[in-house]
Amino acid sequence: MTTHQSHSETEKGQTDSAHKLTRLKLPADLAGKSVLDIGCNEGFFCRQAELRGAAQVLGIDADGRFLAEAARRYTSPVVQFRETGWNALPDGRFDVILWTSAMHYELDPVSVLTEIARHLTDDGMLVLECGVQHTSGKVMNPVIRHDGAPWYPTMEFIETGLRRAGLSFRMVSHAEMVGTDPVPRVVFHARRRKPTVLLVTGTTQQGKSHLAGLLAQSATKVIWLDLTLSRIGRAKWANTDLEKYIQSAMNPDNLGQIYDGIDAQGLTAPYVDILAKSVAATDEMVVIEGYMTDMQAAALKARLAGRAFVWDVRRG
Repeated sequence: MTTHQSHSETEKGQTDSAHKLTRLKLPADLAGKSVLDIGCNEGFFCRQAELRGAAQVLGIDADGRFLAEAARRYTSPVVQFRETGWNALPDGRFDVILWTSAMHYELDPVSVLTEIARHLTDDGMLVLECGVQHTSGKVMNPVIRHDGAPWYPTMEFIETGLRRAGLSFRMVSHAEMVGTDPVPRVVFHARRRKPTVLLVTGTTQQGKSHLAGLLAQSATKVIWLDLTLSRIGRAKWANTDLEKYIQSAMNPDNLGQIYDGIDAQGLTAPYVDILAKSVAATDEMVVIEGYMTDMQAAALKARLAGRAFVWDVRRG
């Protein structure tokens, strides 16, 4: 039987799987990772993930014939195969998800990308290989092939779709013709988009408010620290030790002493917790402007680690 994937040097299939593997740039070290291969075909890349140390590999495909061949070739307690399509992804989250050589069969790829993003771990990565038409516009067009007329997107459509799915991405392999496919394929690595947080901090008369105002035009959220402190200080109620301290120390003419006092009173953690909670997963860029002690800046960076990209913007 002629296989679709090439499983060894002596057993060539319809595609050069070893060459494709180099283009996918699958991480060399997957120790302890979980991997999902969507449209796994005969299981070649599932096996490659296991060889790289993955602790759990799940290959899914809507064609039971491919899965039967995959199970025959690659029997392992680490690798499992399941008959299902990409419109019914398995429960759970995965460190690496592969979706290769298949997007052209899906008329609504953005919905699939959105669902894939939901199944990625916080630091997980999607390896996406897809045929791309090099024409302008956010469009998909049918292309006549030997097996029918699947629909191929333009680069602009794919990039827009990845962003709509909440993914940041980079192209890791440029366009290349594969087998008899009439459309060249590219490879993207994509991750769940994280907010970017800019700490525009410093003392007065340093121009930080002006800079924050300029950045506010592109930001999804701006947090003015002096305004935050003032509102807490003027509030009718105080429910926490932090709120009680700020109200007791409130001096609109010298807010700096309150920021320093927060650390001195051992209230850095609850103060930073308020700021960290204000950064939502749906934010693209959050600007935090005002005075911040080194202790507070370090605590906020630690609190947001893994959740956001934090840039400390201070005048040199």
